[in-house]
Amino acid sequence: MITTIRFRAMGCQVEIKLETPAGGETILSQMPARFDALEDRLSRFRPHSELMRLNARAGEWVRVSDVLFDNLRQAKHMARLTEGLFNPLVLPALVAHGYDRSFEQMTSVAGSASQPVTDWHSIELDRDTNRVRIPAGSAIDLGGIAKGWSAQHIAHELAEEGPCLVNIGGDIAVCGAPEGLPAWEIEIADPDGDGSLVTLWLRDSTIVTSGIDYRRWTTSDHRPRHHIIHPFSGEPAETDVRTVTIIHPHAPTAEAYAKAVLLKGSEAGLQWLNTRWHAAGLVVRQDGAVLATTHLMSYFQERIPS
Repeated sequence: MITTIRFRAMGCQVEIKLETPAGGETILSQMPARFDALEDRLSRFRPHSELMRLNARAGEWVRVSDVLFDNLRQAKHMARLTEGLFNPLVLPALVAHGYDRSFEQMTSVAGSASQPVTDWHSIELDRDTNRVRIPAGSAIDLGGIAKGWSAQHIAHELAEEGPCLVNIGGDIAVCGAPEGLPAWEIEIADPDGDGSLVTLWLRDSTIVTSGIDYRRWTTSDHRPRHHIIHPFSGEPAETDVRTVTIIHPHAPTAEAYAKAVLLKGSEAGLQWLNTRWHAAGLVVRQDGAVLATTHLMSYFQERIPS
């Protein structure tokens, strides 16, 4: 029996499915509170979250929780994997361009200035004491890393009860498979309409979709902006990629790879992605063309990995 719960968290719609013999209403009823606790650790939109308390003490060594430390450790590792195309120190640049509040609260904003992005190498982590130091004047936005990490973290918890799917605004983690099926059926939305672009089948993995369409706003001087900041320029990225979907066993890696492909552009991005272990991807370009890596076919129904 598959039980489903839907609620809002992390600025988007959350959907969780859990299959158990007797139904999962009791454990799923605890999920809104679990997500609320994660946001208290990881959200930049909660002024008193643990992350924002760390940002307020930039330049100092700060002891943090295991949850925040692991997200910061993952974020720094993702910066290394993408050679800085993913950079968690992008927050001042986002704020400079007007993304200073939850997207649900934004209309037009005043910000439009570029802001240099601090080198990610300067994030210091002490594993022995769970202490962190970020450079004075800098600030961290965990963004998609926190969403992906949370989806997979919750999915692994629920997997002790049965096969499950956790979807946080299109960032999805799955464990196991529903009874009678070899995998979970995942529809990738068509950015031009309400239908699906393609249906993929996933088991014990994660899939994330990112794009410049999802977080757009206009400044008070009528300049269009989006939330994908190129860390080398501090400006919203100029790219021929409209959306990118990444499959990877590790959610933070999928999130970082999506950012890298967006910034590299469709041709260079897919070439790069084809060299990444365990990764598959789908790109929708600005001109409507749909491109995929060579590994994506293994996730179609007739070729589900065993």
